[in-house]
Formats: sequence, C-alpha cells, structure tokens
Amino acid sequence: MDEKLYSIIGSYDSWWNDQGEEKNMQAKKALYEFYLELKKRRPSKVYEKRDMLHLSYLPCLVKIKKALMERKYMRACNELVSLMHYEPFFQKRIYYNVLKLLETEVVQNYT
Repeated sequence: MDEKLYSIIGSYDSWWNDQGEEKNMQAKKALYEFYLELKKRRPSKVYEKRDMLHLSYLPCLVKIKKALMERKYMRACNELVSLMHYEPFFQKRIYYNVLKLLETEVVQNYT
C-alpha cells in the first residue's frame, strides 16, 4: 500500500461514518487531496496477476461510488483503503477508474 496516499485518507477510515458532519467534511477534503496526489502518480506498466479475478475490484468501486453519492465521505475513505490493500491499486484498470470516479463525484462537486 502506498504510504503517502494512505496518510491522506487513513485517519478518516470509518465505514460507520459516525464521527459527525465536520469530520465527514474533512474526509471530503482529504478525498480531494487524495485525488490530487494520485493524479501525480503513474499507473503500473506491468500487469500484476494475483489469485483474484481481473474484475474483482469492481464491487469495491461500486461501494465507493455509493458512499460518495450518499455523501458518506468517511465510508468512501474506508472503501478506498480496502481497495488499496486488497487489489493491485496502480494497475491501469483500477487506477484510471478511481481517478475518474473521484473526478466526477468529489472534484467537480468540491466547494
């Protein structure tokens, strides 16, 4: 797991999203910062084969989108941490989908 990226959202890692609206809005800011840092990185050029299926990251991506649509930013952080931990996060198929998701759900709505 990338320590720099984790350090941005790790303190907001709460599936329950029950630490108040102020902390939730701080998590939204952290997601924006996470996006900016992720955009500086480049995806892996080598396909990393694991024991998991090629599309096994999709359920987690759906959970992130759902959390963002519900404005549960701490839950979105939790799901991102899980995705970074369990999947080859810098594979192009994951990297670009996460960037696009954050761009449409966080960056465009960031105020």
